[in-house]
Amino acid sequence: MNKLLNFEFRNAFKMLYVRLMPFILLAFGLLCGYMNTSTMEEELLEYCQMDELPQLMTVLSWIVTLIGGLLICKDYTQNTIRNKIIVGHSRTKIYLAKQVVVTAIYLLNAAVFYIGYTVSNILIVGTAHLNKNGLARVTVCIFVSYLMLSLFACFLSMTVKGTLGGALPMLAVYGTLFISALREMMQSKFLEYASDIIPMGSLMSSSVSDPYPHLLRSCILMTCFSVACLCTGIAIFRRTNLN
Repeated sequence: MNKLLNFEFRNAFKMLYVRLMPFILLAFGLLCGYMNTSTMEEELLEYCQMDELPQLMTVLSWIVTLIGGLLICKDYTQNTIRNKIIVGHSRTKIYLAKQVVVTAIYLLNAAVFYIGYTVSNILIVGTAHLNKNGLARVTVCIFVSYLMLSLFACFLSMTVKGTLGGALPMLAVYGTLFISALREMMQSKFLEYASDIIPMGSLMSSSVSDPYPHLLRSCILMTCFSVACLCTGIAIFRRTNLN
């Protein structure tokens, strides 16, 4: 398993976009934090410092999901998955190794943008007006959402072969945003729970000054959904015809 993980990480970071994206997102986070504070009226900072963070992290998930999808579909298009099976790796280990790499890339990119945005915001404005409890709750929501999104995205890309599997996670993120928007418009209990279950859904209803009120429920539902995706993904991949 260690050899397979080492191969997967080396193979992933050979890609230029994987190596460059953390630096780009760190710079973008610093810029967003600066612009957010420089354009905000002084009296608003007391109530809504860093309020745009959850929405920015939600939009960022499209870019991160594209990277994960490209990494997985490349294995199908170049037949490297079959080569791993030929040399003796089990399909379960192949799936889990790919999941670890995809999750690491998701969390790395989310973390560098988050750090850049937060640090620049705090350095310019300070913490006097910051809702620290709200920031802590939003932070938990962000990283749980990204962790669970990586499980969902890997499930889609590993069980649907080829280029389509690489594109499906992005479409899934778009669907999450659509469900969250409908929930705000229709105030439906069904849509509320649907948005809680799917990763990133609860971020759309969060802000630092007013975090999502059902964070614990959302984390539990996302975890259950994502564990189901992981188990189902492994079961399907073990039976997939790779010819």
